[in-house]
Amino acid sequence: MWGERTGAPVIARPQGSDAAGLAFDALTAAKNEGSDVLLIDTAGRLQNKSELMSELEKVIRVMRKVDATAPHAVLLVLDATVGQNALSQVEAFHRTAGVTGLVMTKLDGTARGGILVALAEKYKLPVHFIGVGEGVDDLSPFTAADFAKAIAGIES
Repeated sequence: MWGERTGAPVIARPQGSDAAGLAFDALTAAKNEGSDVLLIDTAGRLQNKSELMSELEKVIRVMRKVDATAPHAVLLVLDATVGQNALSQVEAFHRTAGVTGLVMTKLDGTARGGILVALAEKYKLPVHFIGVGEGVDDLSPFTAADFAKAIAGIES
């Protein structure tokens, strides 16, 4: 659906297919086509489900068969309503997948995402984007000053 909305090509398999095989095929296709960017969405992983985390480790191992330096960036997308649980999520995904940056979504309601401050400090991870809605244009680059004002409830 998002591929159609944005005009981006999507490589998909039926639900239940091998995620590592799909990642291998997608990375191979991207390299063959000379693509500059490939996004591999591993949504639905729960840090407390060992089989899903093992599958994520496999995805990374298989990608490295195509490109020894892959993945080049690993962004962990966090839901702003998750609160303190984000600490255990970042810890587990950082250990398993080598998280290199954060994205915070669902900042369109009452959640202010203050946990981002603690996460960025503890793990020394940059925050790349903030999501404030469900539309194509609702993901914005992170700006620390604007975020601080929003957390403090200060109108611009």
